[in-house]
Amino acid sequence: MKQMLTDNEFLDGLTNLFLREGITGLTVGEIAARLRCSRRRLYGIAPTKEAIFSVMVDRYFRARLDEGEALLRGEQDLTVALAAYLDVGVRSSGRVSAQFVNDVENNDATRASFDAYQQARADGLSQLIDEGVRRGIFVACHGAVVAELMLGASMLLRRPAFLVRANVTIEEAFREFYRVILGGILAKAAAPNEGGRTVKIVKSGSKRQATSKAPARAKPK
Repeated sequence: MKQMLTDNEFLDGLTNLFLREGITGLTVGEIAARLRCSRRRLYGIAPTKEAIFSVMVDRYFRARLDEGEALLRGEQDLTVALAAYLDVGVRSSGRVSAQFVNDVENNDATRASFDAYQQARADGLSQLIDEGVRRGIFVACHGAVVAELMLGASMLLRRPAFLVRANVTIEEAFREFYRVILGGILAKAAAPNEGGRTVKIVKSGSKRQATSKAPARAKPK
């Protein structure tokens, strides 16, 4: 006798199917056959194939947000927390196929879910960075500015056209991006600027100011 899957098992299986194959090449009948369920159970989620996909995409992104927030609550070492928080995004992107990314981007509802997910991730990152700066662990910087830069870059990196042009998977793109960002945030030395000048961020009251110092010139003999 076939054992009925629990709701969570069923939804996990449906989500994983979409992550692997997207939605374009599947019919509701094929989905039901693959999951060994009735069409009625699928239509209990939403009335159309596209709407079912949208619900599952939103569920997937919400689970990743919960995972990242749990890491931040449970980790006291902010350098470890930052690396782990970014790694959630890398591992999340490693589970999705190119077809899934294409289908998400080509649907208004799922694209909005992806945008909301990345915005929420950026908000959490901003708070984490500000706390690390306050404790003197990270280089002095404005968390919201760094997070907004990362959000903008992330929205560009996820574009299917870019991934094809760069010949990388979405996981590889985010792993490389986060590696560079993580190294910059954790660096203690002042960052070199163009022309041999050195830029250092100093705190002044509640504001941060940038000061620059040119290298000393040799005195004429």
